[in-house]
Amino acid sequence: MKSYKWVQNADEEIKLLGETDPGQQALIDQRFKTLVTDAPLKTDSTSVIQLTSYEPNKLIYTTSAATDQMAIFSEIYYDKGWNAYVDGKLTPHFRANYILRGMSVPAGKHTIEFRFEPSSYNVGEKVSLASSILLVLLVLGVLGFGVYKMKK
Repeated sequence: MKSYKWVQNADEEIKLLGETDPGQQALIDQRFKTLVTDAPLKTDSTSVIQLTSYEPNKLIYTTSAATDQMAIFSEIYYDKGWNAYVDGKLTPHFRANYILRGMSVPAGKHTIEFRFEPSSYNVGEKVSLASSILLVLLVLGVLGFGVYKMKK
């Protein structure tokens, strides 16, 4: 990405999409300003970003750049569950061009992972585990009580 432009809201973002070359400039809502590195973007013809693994709930990219860069990913931005990691460290990402994911990428070689980790899934998994444990304890209790009654 060569440059980016701040917009006031989603309406302005949609309006300007038709007037912007998405290969050259990203449109970013001002509410994501704290998630974007303030360093000016420098053109780096040697920079590379490559998708190395694609699964429905996990995407892995490798990057290499001499300077800090901004990447716009061709996946839909959905903040309720998708987390981004750079070299295993949780890293913020933002919405760009109204619907896509964007991220400030530091200089050097890195691995970027997007993982779908919704909190509702984790809560459901814990409730399911607790229910399974209670069911096993209940079955063991009933069997134990039956054996106890038979011995009497």
